[in-house]
Amino acid sequence: MNENSIRTKGLFLIIDRKNEKGLTHWIDELETRKIPAVLLIDEYLADEHPDLIKEISQKGFEICCSYNDSPFWDESYDSQMEIMTRIKDKWQSRLGESLRVFGSKYFAYTEDTLKIADQIGVKYIFARGTTGVRSVVYQPKEYQAKIVSVSNVPSKALGTGSLCDESLRCRNATPQDLQDILFNTKEDRISVVAQTHLSGVKLNWWNAYQSFLNANRVDWLPLNDFVADPIVLPNMEIPLNTRADYRIPMPKVPLEAEPDFPF
Repeated sequence: MNENSIRTKGLFLIIDRKNEKGLTHWIDELETRKIPAVLLIDEYLADEHPDLIKEISQKGFEICCSYNDSPFWDESYDSQMEIMTRIKDKWQSRLGESLRVFGSKYFAYTEDTLKIADQIGVKYIFARGTTGVRSVVYQPKEYQAKIVSVSNVPSKALGTGSLCDESLRCRNATPQDLQDILFNTKEDRISVVAQTHLSGVKLNWWNAYQSFLNANRVDWLPLNDFVADPIVLPNMEIPLNTRADYRIPMPKVPLEAEPDFPF
């Protein structure tokens, strides 16, 4: 098969960072382009703007309610149970839907996370990338929940952050770096992440994504389709990435110095 005929399957993720303007900007754009996406929100948005989240969910976007206070590598079973149960109950009471997708800070998880996910009905757990730029879905033999291992930044110098505007910016990379990485990607499956406080409102980061989306190189799938045909392994054989360079402060351009999108 000719390389040019191979279509990349993609999963698009939006991470809300308490920027309503950036959030609605991305949602409107993806809806216009008919690109399905997963929106990752924390408890703040569920508490402060439940009607907005209901509206986004009703448009067909998958919602992942996440926990951003600490990575689950640092949390005990009891702590994870309390957090995930609280979020599940809040999600159901305020938004009227079951919690299907969960992720903790840095997309961290442990085997306890999988145990709890099965107990409370969570079907998908987001995890840090384990195979470079390629995104992989794992199905542990012992559990029902699937693990969605996201794409990594393809650079030893930049570390193993997700393929994301903020991840690159934290490593002092530029919007052009993001654009170059996206266009040089040749994997058959990728996940691409955008954050509302950066590409949602900052012009150069927004344009980097737009250039890639305009090129129509990816078949963007809803989560249910992206996780089909997972790699089935015993949980102990599923690779786990615990490297999080966000813990080490790195120099970067001040956010206020980035040019704003001309709304």
